[in-house]
Amino acid sequence: MPILPILAIGGPTAVGKSAAALALADALDAAGVSSILVSADSRQVFRGFDIGTDKISAEIRAVRPHACIDIAEASDAFTMYDWLDAARAAIASHAQSSGGAGIAIVVGGTGLYQRGLLKGFLSGGARPSNPLIREQLELQFSNVGREPLDKELRERNPAAADAVATASARRLIRTLEIVRLGGDPLAEEENPWSAPTAYVQIDDVDFERHRAAIAARVRAQFDGGLVEETAQLAARLPAETPALSGIGYREAQAYIDQTMDRERAIGTAATRTWAYARRQRTWYRGEELAETIATDGRSAEEVAQSLLPHALRIAVR
Repeated sequence: MPILPILAIGGPTAVGKSAAALALADALDAAGVSSILVSADSRQVFRGFDIGTDKISAEIRAVRPHACIDIAEASDAFTMYDWLDAARAAIASHAQSSGGAGIAIVVGGTGLYQRGLLKGFLSGGARPSNPLIREQLELQFSNVGREPLDKELRERNPAAADAVATASARRLIRTLEIVRLGGDPLAEEENPWSAPTAYVQIDDVDFERHRAAIAARVRAQFDGGLVEETAQLAARLPAETPALSGIGYREAQAYIDQTMDRERAIGTAATRTWAYARRQRTWYRGEELAETIATDGRSAEEVAQSLLPHALRIAVR
């Protein structure tokens, strides 16, 4: 069965990844290359979470479909492995319908999803990594010693705890990191994607401009119905649903509950979004990227022209 190449487009939130990917798909059409767009966003998988996740509109998706959007209910358990299954199935379906021609454009800011797809994390396990979690565990170890980490690992995965009971601190930390990410430290090695891949980042290296763009987007979300969307979601979902505490939704709910006024809610959501963008940048610094493409205030079509050589290099015609 044919397997499509993958162009993975990552980067921090609110730098124009989705718009650039749409423009790239148009440019590939003009070059005679078919493509499938796959969302790599851990919140856009949930139905009803539209405004606060900056989801591509239904009108655009009717013309340019995106896989892995609106595929789950926020009240149900959903893991990276569920996303991997959905992404692989969508890419395989497109490969079959196109006779193996074209390319998959996997775009979003959930770097773990992209890494899992490119490196081939096995369903039900494998060994994901996250440098931020590793740093937290190293700091915890230096502050309180080994015992709390041993205890947490044993509660989460007794077999893995037995395997590292007398191992070095470094191995213990790595094992607990894997377990926290939902992986299986005892699993077999990953199987990387067998077709050609390219992994690029889009970023706005002017941080003041990026922060202003984040603030503007959050305000536009509140002006565009985020409060009403949050009220509708809260009415049908259990209060403990994790997605309801996501950036934007928590602040909109606080405004509904009258524990924050509107301006404070907008400001808090913007601050949390900026902090999230900084964590994303830290993540992508640890990835094997072909290039970081600076937006430099350019249009989506101009950024797409910087992406196009990477896509054409690996695309199957």
